[in-house]
Amino acid sequence: MNKKVRTPRPRYASDLLAQPLPSAKPSKTHIKQLENRSRELEDEIERLECTIASAPVAMRQRRLNTRNTLPAPEPVFSKTKRQTSGIPLVQRRARQKQRLGKLVELIVVFGVLAAAVGWMNQYFHWWG
Repeated sequence: MNKKVRTPRPRYASDLLAQPLPSAKPSKTHIKQLENRSRELEDEIERLECTIASAPVAMRQRRLNTRNTLPAPEPVFSKTKRQTSGIPLVQRRARQKQRLGKLVELIVVFGVLAAAVGWMNQYFHWWG
């Protein structure tokens, strides 16, 4: 699939010399295009120079317009403000351990209750 493609340009200097030289005189349409492009570039340069020259005046005017305006109000709440509960860390850990202890106690109570009901079921044959 990889075919060797010949380039249209000559390989040797002697081939270049053998080819006729392109005409040195550009055509009228080419000259017109160059003149139009030159005119467009001159207009663009003039516009940019005017913009640059008027920039200090525009900046001064903008500064004067915004001089007597108040800054935007700050938000009532801050995103960076830490949310603290006001309870010291030691007390929070103590409460957490207390809750965990109550949970373990509840699980043990339900386990003992289920064991007692199962033992009584063996004796009284309430179901199954």
